[in-house]
Amino acid sequence: MRNPLLTPELRELLEEGQHAELVEVLADLHPNDAAAYLSGLLPEEVAKVLTLLPLELARVVFSYFDIDVQESIILSAGRDEVKKLLAAMPSDDRAAFLEGLDERVREQIFPLLAQAARDDLIRREQYEADQVGAVLSTEYCAIAADLLAQKAIEEVRHQAPSRETIYVLYVVDKEGHLIGVLSLRDLMIARSHQRVGEIMRTEFASVRASDKAEDAAKVLQQYDLIAVPVVDDQQKLLGILTYDDAADILKEEVTEDIEQQAGLVGESVTDTYLSEPVTRYFLRRIPWVAALALCYIVTSSVVRHFEGRLQTAATILVAFLPMVMATGGNVGAQTATVVIRGLAIGDLKASALLAVLWKELRVSILLAFVLAMVAFGQAWLLGQQDVAGTFRAPAAIAIALCVHVISAAVLGALIPIGISALRLDPALLANPALTTLADLSGALIYCLTVTTLL
Repeated sequence: MRNPLLTPELRELLEEGQHAELVEVLADLHPNDAAAYLSGLLPEEVAKVLTLLPLELARVVFSYFDIDVQESIILSAGRDEVKKLLAAMPSDDRAAFLEGLDERVREQIFPLLAQAARDDLIRREQYEADQVGAVLSTEYCAIAADLLAQKAIEEVRHQAPSRETIYVLYVVDKEGHLIGVLSLRDLMIARSHQRVGEIMRTEFASVRASDKAEDAAKVLQQYDLIAVPVVDDQQKLLGILTYDDAADILKEEVTEDIEQQAGLVGESVTDTYLSEPVTRYFLRRIPWVAALALCYIVTSSVVRHFEGRLQTAATILVAFLPMVMATGGNVGAQTATVVIRGLAIGDLKASALLAVLWKELRVSILLAFVLAMVAFGQAWLLGQQDVAGTFRAPAAIAIALCVHVISAAVLGALIPIGISALRLDPALLANPALTTLADLSGALIYCLTVTTLL
């Protein structure tokens, strides 16, 4: 349980100049808790406290603040404090932070950066926002192949305070080319007279800086790595993509896919659901909803065209139309969801279209058989008062449902794979759009089937 008195105590230690005690208290806390307690202080107080902390601790604590809190801390800090805070931030976090600032503020802060940090930001601008080169971290631990194990350990110890991770070590030549990797564990258990080149692995996974960040995150996930090295076209080591950054990337991609499946348009935003402005949320939702509403006009026109003939045949036919359309739409949505997931995680490829269609066809036939029996029984029981002594109307409803379920399943498999074959995001197939297409085809199938058979 958090002590509610700790924030005032931190302020008191700061005001009384008991800096050693203040650092000791914060060092004993988890960085997340330290950030939570410090959030109760004024931004200028937080900035001063962070400059008192050891560089590594300040780096970690600062990363736990929300982006708006980080901005307020930077803006309220003095020139020297800003330099220290920016120097304490990991390169990828610093780049993301500066990118989110107002342009005028960013121009004021940029001259306070060290030359290496400026060069890093300039290099990142060469890449698109969704490429690895724009999100990598340059805080990696690199060593030479000719170092003895004992000397390599000393080198790692020297680099460690300013590195994001030291559990994986990267071996580079004099020109900076990546020639091998080894774990810290491998180095620690090696004999002191062994050289790094003897114990490193020359077969390893890596990604290009120009690769999509999402694809790089999947490589890291596939090989179960703590970090994956990022190289240029000449195999020079530029940085690393860490597992926590990969998790953030995949989270953003999942969010984007979910929003697209829900029919939201525009770029994903960093706001939470409650904090996103109503007008922006409205503008992201209205295009699909309006377009689908227009599509329903076509569906309504089809139903209206056949309405007289349906009512002439039997009232029960009109009553079962919504059920048939909704059932087919649900089956299509299920199929699309499964196929989109398979495409997203790499289980399916666009080339597997025939195999997917064959499987979904068999599954949908089984579904259609069971659902048709249910529909036939319901229609026969409910239709006794209207069409006594005949099975024609229930049979027509069951057949229409069968055809619609099969067609909806095929549609749900065909469209995502078709979009993927065009090298577009399968999530662009929003479920509302699929439901609309299924309703339109369902209405047409139903009306044609029952009016033909009856």
